[in-house]
Amino acid sequence: MIKHPDERYDRQARTPGWDQSLIQSGTVVIVGVGALGCEVAKNLVLMGVGKLILIDNDVVELSNLSRQMLFTEEDIGRSKSEAAAEKLRILNRFVELIHYNSDVRQLPETIFEEADVICSCLDTWGVRRWLNSLTVSLRKPMVDGSIEGFYGNIQVVIPGKTACLECHGENLISKEERLAECTLRRRTPHELVKDLQDQGINISMEVANELFKLNIKTVYDLKYSRLESIAYGLQPGLRELILELRDRLKPKSPAIQSVSATIAGLMTTQVIKLLHRGKLGQPITGLFVYDALHSRLTRVKLLRMNECVVCGDMEEQIPSINIHQGWTVQTLKEIIALRYSFPDPEILFGTKRLSDDQIISDTGIKDEDIIYVSTSRRHMPLPLKIRLTAE
Repeated sequence: MIKHPDERYDRQARTPGWDQSLIQSGTVVIVGVGALGCEVAKNLVLMGVGKLILIDNDVVELSNLSRQMLFTEEDIGRSKSEAAAEKLRILNRFVELIHYNSDVRQLPETIFEEADVICSCLDTWGVRRWLNSLTVSLRKPMVDGSIEGFYGNIQVVIPGKTACLECHGENLISKEERLAECTLRRRTPHELVKDLQDQGINISMEVANELFKLNIKTVYDLKYSRLESIAYGLQPGLRELILELRDRLKPKSPAIQSVSATIAGLMTTQVIKLLHRGKLGQPITGLFVYDALHSRLTRVKLLRMNECVVCGDMEEQIPSINIHQGWTVQTLKEIIALRYSFPDPEILFGTKRLSDDQIISDTGIKDEDIIYVSTSRRHMPLPLKIRLTAE
């Protein structure tokens, strides 16, 4: 019989500097309820965080059960966020739990405005980029973690103070994933068929045409596209085919429960520090890299980049781009995709969204004008100043 919630947290409250009232009044958003998200959520609920918001649009699979301890066989096929919230309520009935079975990019901004800390437990670079830009825009601290096999890393983003995920993405993200983010050039279904043949995989031109309708135009798209975002309205069997192609091109990354638990523990400690607002010391800066195989924890110094297109001093200097009046909008998109690794840029000028075949000289864009680039990799459009150059 629980006499009072304070007794529940007695042992952690004995820690010098600990203020349980700050934990119990805190709100934390966890995006991604997989191996890391389950562990971080469990830790925070046991510690008595006031409100926990879980976001994930995936469902529980059998292969999750070896490292996602909030799920059992009875949960297979259920929404991860719902099943996790159900288990967490059993662990601590004093924590307010809210869950959303949704792509995080489709949720209203107000959900994140109430958060004291946002946890990124995602496994795709594209969505992590979007969440990073959201947290910077809202001036909310974010604790980002990722794992693969015996390795994991953690980065704390404090907008305006530390490097964000985008500051050093060119160096920290694998070349192949970065290539997947900027494959915008015009392609044909025939090219996709040929690329897959080079990988030892044969598909028909009919299937290639269907993949193109889903904006899957390259091998990289097949490897890294977030299937949940394109799954609606798929023809019977097409989803299964995409999954089969993905598995052949890019087998699922290795994942180990002990590494998940370690990285999640380190992430949770950073969340607790942020909720304590300096009373338990400052959160880490830079990148923490954990190598379980060789028992190493390495700290990599990361400086905030003033010219970063997400967290840099954009108000002082909007980045510029040189363009020719004879270009099409599609050519401009390709240049932007290559420079900023945006796989799906849309050009906004004034109140209009420019179409691919428009010639720049016909759009009304003049030297020194500002255009805005909308993409699924940013919460807010990116402003760019136009510099018109001679052919």
